[in-house]
Amino acid sequence: MTLWDKYKYSVLNPNVLSIARGFIGLSLPFLILRPSPSAHLWAFILFMVGAITDYFDGWIARQYKLESAFGRWIDPFNDKILILAPMATFATLHFYSIWWVVPIFIREILVTFCRTGWLLEGKSLGAEMMGKLKFGFQTVTVWIAFVYLLMNPYPSLDAVTGILHFLLPILLITTVALTLISGGMFLWNQRAHFGSEAFNKFVLAVGVGLFPIAPGTWGSLLGVFLVFLTRWSGGLYGAVFVFLVVWGALAYERITDPDPDPQYIVVDEVCGIFITFMLIPLTWYSAILGFVLFRAFDVFKPFPVRSLERIPRYWGIMADDLGAGLYAWIILFAIFK
Repeated sequence: MTLWDKYKYSVLNPNVLSIARGFIGLSLPFLILRPSPSAHLWAFILFMVGAITDYFDGWIARQYKLESAFGRWIDPFNDKILILAPMATFATLHFYSIWWVVPIFIREILVTFCRTGWLLEGKSLGAEMMGKLKFGFQTVTVWIAFVYLLMNPYPSLDAVTGILHFLLPILLITTVALTLISGGMFLWNQRAHFGSEAFNKFVLAVGVGLFPIAPGTWGSLLGVFLVFLTRWSGGLYGAVFVFLVVWGALAYERITDPDPDPQYIVVDEVCGIFITFMLIPLTWYSAILGFVLFRAFDVFKPFPVRSLERIPRYWGIMADDLGAGLYAWIILFAIFK
């Protein structure tokens, strides 16, 4: 047996290819934003390599019977990184409005979140055909944006770039439509899974609350990440906050935990962080200070925050963290406004 025969499934393991595709996606914004045609060319080449691996990891998994539950999750997860990272970057370069990207981000985050929760239950769900079609159109859209990026500096190619500039909105409309349709179909087809107690605990934990150490801190950190992701639009910021509060309330009614305030519930911390940063200029300094202030008020619960815990059931769990967030907001407002 040669060395290659011995280790080829480690090198060509489909999960390794999927993870490599994710790292490629994360590297693309840094190359795209550099004012260098050679960096843009390398970004385009890496994107094409990443897109090709999406075919080969599935083929290798089927051909050599290397399919796994983890592989069925990690494959579409890294597809999303490969697409969303350059798509958002092209929006920052004003190739198109960022609002074209928002519904795609929301769909991908929501589907990935649900898929992860069901995987932890032991329900492994692979990509559906409509999802693969959606990914194909997303790939073509990003490909056209890359070609436009590469050709735009050259006046002699203005006729071609003009055609690409015309095609890009058409592709975006089609891509957004397919993204929303495929997401809706996926969630509808899996609607029976929404009622399970394990999944609703995952919702209340917003995933990170299941970590065995410091779940409240992890929930607060996730809240800060979501604030950075949505803070650029007041409407989006408010919509995500309301969605988390309402989905948490619905999930709480589906669990039967004897503890009225289980440690894994951290959706309240996430929402408290949203209160902390509302209308506050977002910088690394304000983010760190706001996080520390919120955690301090959440732990020590100054009057009347602690008394809010006496409100029955879910709303008491939520109210004391919103109160802690309000205390933190008052201090941030005094400093930064």
